[in-house]
Amino acid sequence: MIPPRVSAVPHKPVMVAEVLKHLITNRAGRYVDGTFGLGGHSSALARELGERAILIGIDQDQSALETFDHSRIPQVHHLIHDNFEHLDQILADLGIRVVDGILLDLGLNSFSLDDPKRGFSFSHEGPLDMRFDQAATHILTAAQLLNQKPEKHLADLFYEYGEERQSRRIAREIVRLRALESIETTQQLRSVITRCTHPNLRVKTLARIFQALRIAVNRELEVLERILELSLDSLATGGRIAVISYHSLEDRMVKRFFRDHAQDIPQQPGMRPDEVRVPSLKVITRKPLKATEEEVAENPRARSAMLRVAERVRNAAE
Repeated sequence: MIPPRVSAVPHKPVMVAEVLKHLITNRAGRYVDGTFGLGGHSSALARELGERAILIGIDQDQSALETFDHSRIPQVHHLIHDNFEHLDQILADLGIRVVDGILLDLGLNSFSLDDPKRGFSFSHEGPLDMRFDQAATHILTAAQLLNQKPEKHLADLFYEYGEERQSRRIAREIVRLRALESIETTQQLRSVITRCTHPNLRVKTLARIFQALRIAVNRELEVLERILELSLDSLATGGRIAVISYHSLEDRMVKRFFRDHAQDIPQQPGMRPDEVRVPSLKVITRKPLKATEEEVAENPRARSAMLRVAERVRNAAE
């Protein structure tokens, strides 16, 4: 059990009303908050769920879990330091076969984003770490990635994960600089990017490069793909998965997964067995839900949030 500690850090979970409306199908059910953070969404869920409900909180960020005051949410029976890509093993260890809801808020919590020691923000001077789990010593930090990977690898990374048009130029400048000195801080990287971009495009380019590095360090798209697949076996019939994404790469992946697994593809002459598909999901939100103007005014980080929800149809594993 993670020891509780009261948080003085302000934190506003996004689209709470929408999450509660679309995720809860059983007030006495079992729910997984796969991105627990500071417990914002789980606190809201707890207020809507009955006392018999079970909440399972998972997060890679040990410091965030240690900040959470466990007494706030009596339904949190399990608070686990892990990556949600291991959901199948986590549930097996708890003796739980299926759950009624899975929530994934793929955004970075304010607690981590505003901590200069984490290196997520180009607005703060700090080491280029960017690992969600700083205890995971086997994961390359952003600094190690920048200083070790070939120029083409960096250029492809910036283009694929950041959709940055100046990816090759920035990668070339990084390789030139690192031959003179190791790139270790956010401000060193910011200086490189600043030299490569027009002033009018600078902030967007900085955001894209920092996003690309964070995605690469934490294998975010790979992990998202795995948890989506795991959700099919982990959700009870009628259970729902709600995913809040913040950029098009994540949202497209969630949209396609929900769409593909909601399709009914009956057997036809000449089709291989693996081409036949019986729907395993029902799409609840045909288009992504967005934060209201009022919420964005109070919490600007909600501006890019996109919520998609799907429901598990008959799960043969039950």
